[in-house]
Amino acid sequence: MENNFENIQKLWQAQKPVEFDLTELMAGLKKTEAKQRREVISMLIITPLTIGFLFWSMPWRESQGIEISLYIIAFAMIWVLGMAFRSKVAKNDSSERFTNEEYLKTQIKKLNYRYEIAQKYMYVYTFFLLLALNICYYILLEPLNALLRIGIHLALTVVVGGFMHWQIRKKVKKYDKDLKPMIEQMEGMLEKKDGFLS
Repeated sequence: MENNFENIQKLWQAQKPVEFDLTELMAGLKKTEAKQRREVISMLIITPLTIGFLFWSMPWRESQGIEISLYIIAFAMIWVLGMAFRSKVAKNDSSERFTNEEYLKTQIKKLNYRYEIAQKYMYVYTFFLLLALNICYYILLEPLNALLRIGIHLALTVVVGGFMHWQIRKKVKKYDKDLKPMIEQMEGMLEKKDGFLS
């Protein structure tokens, strides 16, 4: 028994200490939470205003196609807003509700979900947006000849798709810089904790 204890002690002393800057981590989470709150508030304002403006300005009562395209845009915007709500990190002062391990796992899950939104779901949103815009333009541009309409559809798809792709890549790079180090630090904390327990 004594030998086992000495072996564990030697092993413990031989391990390199893993330094975690907890203050920096909490400051990063607080900054992320504040940024997310601003994003959600702006989305709560912009989403209904955009949907309202589209239904007010477009002749949706005259065309079922335009009406469907507006419903697609409304659905896509509300869907993205819902995902933004689900990915909000918990407030830093909520530690009373969680154990440290649960708190870390919750924050990691939420931050990873933000990555998933940017890397995958924003492309789905782009698809819905392009589908709705092309349906709408197909009807609105009906008086033009077929070749010109095809050209406008292709140009619209390339410009909007390209712009959205650029914005998504920009967002993912920002997450790589801001969120990834926090995720890795919290995962390291969990691994360190698991190492102590095993």
